[in-house]
Amino acid sequence: MAEGVSGSNRLSFAKPALQHFAKRSCRCGYVRSFSAHANPSHAVRRYAVLGAGFAGLSVAWHLLQHTNAKAPVCVDLFDEEGIGAGASGVSGGLLHPFSPKERAIALDSSITDLTNTQLPIAEPLVWRRGIIRPAFTDNEIQEYKQNMMKHSGIPVELTTISGAQAKMLVPGLTVMANDVVFFMPQAVNINPRRYLQALWHACQTYARDASARGCAETKVVLIREHVQCLSGLPGDYDGVVVCLGAKVNLLPELAGKLPLSSCRGIVANLHLPLESGEELREDMPSILSNTWLAIQGTRRLVLGATRVRGSTELSSVISQNEASRALEELISKTAMIYPPILTWKVTSLSAGVRAIPPRTNVGALPLVGCIDEIVENYLRRNSCAEKNRPHFWLFGGLGSRGLIYHAWLGKKIAEAVVSKDEAILPQELKQWKYRTSVV
Repeated sequence: MAEGVSGSNRLSFAKPALQHFAKRSCRCGYVRSFSAHANPSHAVRRYAVLGAGFAGLSVAWHLLQHTNAKAPVCVDLFDEEGIGAGASGVSGGLLHPFSPKERAIALDSSITDLTNTQLPIAEPLVWRRGIIRPAFTDNEIQEYKQNMMKHSGIPVELTTISGAQAKMLVPGLTVMANDVVFFMPQAVNINPRRYLQALWHACQTYARDASARGCAETKVVLIREHVQCLSGLPGDYDGVVVCLGAKVNLLPELAGKLPLSSCRGIVANLHLPLESGEELREDMPSILSNTWLAIQGTRRLVLGATRVRGSTELSSVISQNEASRALEELISKTAMIYPPILTWKVTSLSAGVRAIPPRTNVGALPLVGCIDEIVENYLRRNSCAEKNRPHFWLFGGLGSRGLIYHAWLGKKIAEAVVSKDEAILPQELKQWKYRTSVV
């Protein structure tokens, strides 16, 4: 497991959001060989996973759980930039199940699966516990209260506190004493990069231990190569799972075929100067409002995020003009709810692009399913040679909810891929296939 992980601290609701993903430690190295070519045994099941963010690492982990001595599992994880280098790695890491804009189906299924068992986890993976969300209009208050009623059976507390109580938790918060503020004391702020690295370490460790237990050909390999097209993947795979987020449209087989839009966002890392003579309370929760503040310590926080919908800029490079506009927007919006932000200093900016799914009558849901038909239609139109091909699968459109969805859906996707049975996947998350032309 990653640095400092022990069994002394537990999260009661974050189970497979973090379950088993960081149990033991091993060295992480980039291996440029292909496990698909490693052994000629026909019993070995080989899978390619494209993308090493929340979705891809979760799928890789859960595929490895299906290994056994008679049919070992080998996973090739493709990401040219490495572990957590995309939008997952620059996320705020705020893990909570509630959203006033989502209906029950978008949240209940995932959080129910997230509450089955407890996870031993150390503080280095968790920056802070607790999130508050002020409500400024009657509509917001009503939406949040309806949300509380819909999710009353979920063992994650969402309660209301007064503005006065909120200001005790967050000194400087701009709320009136009688205002309504929603408080999630069990919500957590995860260190996303460290978590993703811990998950990769866990995959490596699991494969190594499985091999030692008798599944000698169990392997997981990180391949830092750019995948130009699905049909050009090397190796004889049983299944290919596409978890590329906003980069999915770079694949010619899928370009323009998925109901996804892109949203580029910039987050700012800030610190509180020592000369200020102040520091944040140890129990100060993170804040959700027009912006979010993910508290990392008594003098560090991450502030996000801007939203540029429809952006085609996938690079993590931020121009000076873009940086200036982003900081002006983030600081001005945040100062309205938390004026002390004006005394903080910016240390760095990070950019990421999310894949946004369409909104349905049950919320904005991720896209999952078998995409063989889409891929085969493309190959026929382009007169590609006939050959035995793997089954192709999609796990995308997580938007800003990757942390809450990745474990539950990663497990479901792995089950469907191994069994070659799309019926395992939730019907609500496959509806996009029936509304999307695949010709």
